[in-house]
Amino acid sequence: MNTTPALIDVNAFYGKSATGDSEFPELRDRLAFMDRLGISLSLVWNTEARQNHALSSNQKLIDELARTPGAKGRILPALAVSGLMQYERDGIATLKRQMLAGGTRALRFVNVFGRLTLGQLEPVIRGVANLKPFIIMRHDESKVEDVLEFTALFPEIPVVLTEVMWGPCIIVFDLMRRRKNILVDNSWLHSYGAVEQVVEHFGAERLVFGTGYKSHGGAAIAQLARAELTDKERQLVMHGNLERLLGLKGAAKAAPVRSAKPATSLWGRCLAGKPLGVDIVDAHFHLGPSGGYVLKDQEERSQVKPALKVMDALGMQTVLVSGMQAILGDAVQGNALLEKVLLPHADRFKGYLGFNPFYADSLVRNFDRYFAGPFFVGFKTLCSYWGVKTNDPRFKPMWAYANRHRLPILNHTWGKDDILALQDVVKKYPHAHFLIGHSGGTDEGRQEAEALAQNNPNVYLEWCGSFCTPASWEKTLERVSPRQVVFGTDAMAHDIHWELGRLLSLDVPDKILIPILGQNLRRLLAARQ
Repeated sequence: MNTTPALIDVNAFYGKSATGDSEFPELRDRLAFMDRLGISLSLVWNTEARQNHALSSNQKLIDELARTPGAKGRILPALAVSGLMQYERDGIATLKRQMLAGGTRALRFVNVFGRLTLGQLEPVIRGVANLKPFIIMRHDESKVEDVLEFTALFPEIPVVLTEVMWGPCIIVFDLMRRRKNILVDNSWLHSYGAVEQVVEHFGAERLVFGTGYKSHGGAAIAQLARAELTDKERQLVMHGNLERLLGLKGAAKAAPVRSAKPATSLWGRCLAGKPLGVDIVDAHFHLGPSGGYVLKDQEERSQVKPALKVMDALGMQTVLVSGMQAILGDAVQGNALLEKVLLPHADRFKGYLGFNPFYADSLVRNFDRYFAGPFFVGFKTLCSYWGVKTNDPRFKPMWAYANRHRLPILNHTWGKDDILALQDVVKKYPHAHFLIGHSGGTDEGRQEAEALAQNNPNVYLEWCGSFCTPASWEKTLERVSPRQVVFGTDAMAHDIHWELGRLLSLDVPDKILIPILGQNLRRLLAARQ
């Protein structure tokens, strides 16, 4: 993609909650975000509607749109809709007036207090049907049966499901298979090859662009920019499909807006489909089948070729890999399989030895053999999946060996307890390099991960999966030295470009990002003894 595209965001939000917290308290905050990333137009809903009265929340949005400089032509309201409107005096008529005043067809369904359903909207939708509305909703705001019933009742009404992570992918894809009027956005669609799978199975007309948390930055933009789509398919997803749903024609169509970062920046090179031109080392990579992810290639050998293709296109020289069958099955057999498959590519793929403590005896006695070869360079743990604490004493041989040989240990962490359990461990083994997978995962996990890194120079925050918290990475990088952060993608489960786009679009200079991309991990690998 060599030109700046028009982008229409289907999943934008603003507003203050009852507790006062908000990523975008005012529309001008949303506009600033759009300007920074080069988003042309956003369908914005007022998050007050999560609890507050829908029509009142809509009116606040419409009023603020009118008085916000620069909002006209850049923001269209996605008006909250509720079955309660049927029973309000002039409720449906008021919604209709709001749609006309806001110049929008977009309606946002929010399941307030868990009592609302899509089916309850039937009289409301019939009352505004002549305005050609479409529905936007988070994928889990209503039960599968309710979605199926509504989309069968109104086959002419498109329903866009948003914020679909890897777990619900199979549920949403099955809904799309059964109903042709269901679409999906890519705001949280971070699974490897998910965009291409949607287009292959359902057509490019069923996918639209959307953003997630503010902390996601340009993840979804980078994913679309570098996805294996035709130019026509890419344009449909980025703006064409929503222009059709909104009825935008001629001058009303979205116009390209250049992002704040220049074309020569790492972000600009990423969007242009070019190699980044700096050393990239992926600290968190997997090969092998998954029982939970919707993936086209589910076998180690079949994943090597597409992995190398993406690596070469980005200029990514090295990835550190753990085997899915080693960490989710027989650790001994899984590690042996990974080594066998990747030894012919040991110049590009380096291995983590999956250290499952239930297989400790067999693994420990072969440490020297594993690490004598050119492939294994560190360890990988997956404690929460195994039901094991991160400070389980069965890990002592691993910690000691890594300490003696200056090896990295990639620890899957999710939540503060996983981090707190490592406090004494990282101090006892100061020469081992502890990579905190997903940077703690949750809000509290990130806070504890930051504290652990601040107090221990052998602790490093690892990037991938850290999008599950809205915590700002710009602020994290003010509290933690960029020398203690390493880039990882969680491929071939996560989409490499989605994770990369999050990092490259951070509001920080490239000189801070370059060590994170590769130099830091390269330094750790060079320390091996």
